[in-house]
Amino acid sequence: MSYQALYRKYRPSKLEDVVGQTSVVKIVRNAIQFGKINHAYLFSGPRGTGKTTMAKIFAKDVNCLNPIDGEACGKCKNCLAIINNECSDIIEIDAASNNGVDEIREIKNKINLVPSELKYKVYIIDEVHMLSIGAFNALLKTLEEPPEHIIFILATTDLHKVPSTVISRCQCFEFQRLTEKEISSRLRYIADQENVQIDDEVLNRISELVDGGMRDAIGMLDKAISYSSDSRVSLTDFEMLNGIVSKNEKKKFLSMVFERDIAGIISFIDTIYDSGKDLVIFNQDLLTLCRDFVVDYYSSKEIEFDISFLLDFAESLNEILNEVKQSSNMKTVFEMKILSFVYHHDGHTDKFVGQNKESDKEEISSKTQVNDKVVAELSNHPKNINEVTQLNIKNEPNVEHKISMDKGNNLEKINSDLQEYLKINSIIINNCFAGASKRELLDIKNNWSKLNDYALDNHYGAVACYIFDGTIRAASQDSVIITFDYESMVNRGYRLLSKIEELFGIVFGHNVRVALLTSADWEKEKKEYIDKKNNGIAYQYQEVPLLNENLSQSSQLLDNPGIDSSSVEEAIKLFGENMVSID
Repeated sequence: MSYQALYRKYRPSKLEDVVGQTSVVKIVRNAIQFGKINHAYLFSGPRGTGKTTMAKIFAKDVNCLNPIDGEACGKCKNCLAIINNECSDIIEIDAASNNGVDEIREIKNKINLVPSELKYKVYIIDEVHMLSIGAFNALLKTLEEPPEHIIFILATTDLHKVPSTVISRCQCFEFQRLTEKEISSRLRYIADQENVQIDDEVLNRISELVDGGMRDAIGMLDKAISYSSDSRVSLTDFEMLNGIVSKNEKKKFLSMVFERDIAGIISFIDTIYDSGKDLVIFNQDLLTLCRDFVVDYYSSKEIEFDISFLLDFAESLNEILNEVKQSSNMKTVFEMKILSFVYHHDGHTDKFVGQNKESDKEEISSKTQVNDKVVAELSNHPKNINEVTQLNIKNEPNVEHKISMDKGNNLEKINSDLQEYLKINSIIINNCFAGASKRELLDIKNNWSKLNDYALDNHYGAVACYIFDGTIRAASQDSVIITFDYESMVNRGYRLLSKIEELFGIVFGHNVRVALLTSADWEKEKKEYIDKKNNGIAYQYQEVPLLNENLSQSSQLLDNPGIDSSSVEEAIKLFGENMVSID
């Protein structure tokens, strides 16, 4: 028998084998078990997360003659016909290569024919977003009123390219990226089944690189196994095979940047580039390494580098990553950005650095110690709301700054501003749903790259980088909803909100009001929107008040209501915005 790729050999054949899509599996199982079969489904999500696999399992389960708790028995004649690919009632169509009107018309002409063997004739249309506008229009009526014996399953990696008229006719499921733990666990299972000796470090490294896609992960495992033949697959072999720089080499490079070793930096970049290493992966790995050191530092562990340097360099790497990805000359861009950081940025002063290494390092170390003291004192504010605390912060022997904090007044002001923001946010969400349009969403996403022009802008740089961490969820003509994975990111956006809307106005040519949500809150809002739409309840447009000018100042304290804004302002004046952080 010829060799079969691992991702095909270990493709799940039962719902219980599907990894990482618990909610989708539960809904599909219940639908089959209780006979609540819809006529059209739309599976969306990143590549390699199980959309087509789930479609094939669903097609088999729904046609099984003796289903057990919503799953196919695997033994009846229908199951065996599907498993052996001997059934003509399961039709898979690749929309990337069959995207014209004629192909869809052919489907329309055949759907009235009853299934030859099965209960349902199932059409699985993969990459459905690749259909032409004419093809989508030809599909609409069929999706709306298909015969009872027809089920459509549409799969796409780009949901925003699917017309809303198609989406509204389907039951939609959003597939999530798999976690690193889920991926590495599945890879270990496959390696054990194949009797392959492979280090856990390799499996963890694969899980980090594939961005939540199981198919890509199994493909990388397959390549690593083929390379190592019968021997053990080591991390060194894997890194060499995939153009990845080792951890020791990354630490070495980090030391060169910290010590401002220009010749060493240029030589190192030349070496890894000439050996075929991927600069994008190298950049991402450096960012992860900085993150690991920062976590160790705040876990009271000794680290090899100055904490302020790590924080500043991580911020710079995040900006560099966007430019390297889009550049046609990655090596030059990466070199110039790293050297620019070394020469011009120490994170604490506005002076040019890099001329006197020893004096610069002493100054940075000194300021870092002061910064740690400030952050510690600001973080350990009193718990009694009526208590007033004075902090003495010294930068030079003859200079003393006292920062007083009245928590009672602070909380009252913050709560007022927060309530105002939440009210405005709610109205913007309402208006966005009231005028939600696929065209508006597509226009914004098509022009999204224009924000790159402002990534290094003195006025809008921080705003542009912040927005890139979010996800555009919905848009109307004058409003947009952006989500972030963590509440802390949303809170950070409060003080940037006026600049975000200002930048959107410049980039998109008209005023845009912006609502910020966590991903969890977005799911709740989306569910409410769908429920209202299904019940025929329409969103009514409302006037949106202007933002309070004091909101951006108060928002710095939303995570920490014990600290007065004047305290923060004095600390920032003394140490600089990059030096002061509030935990």
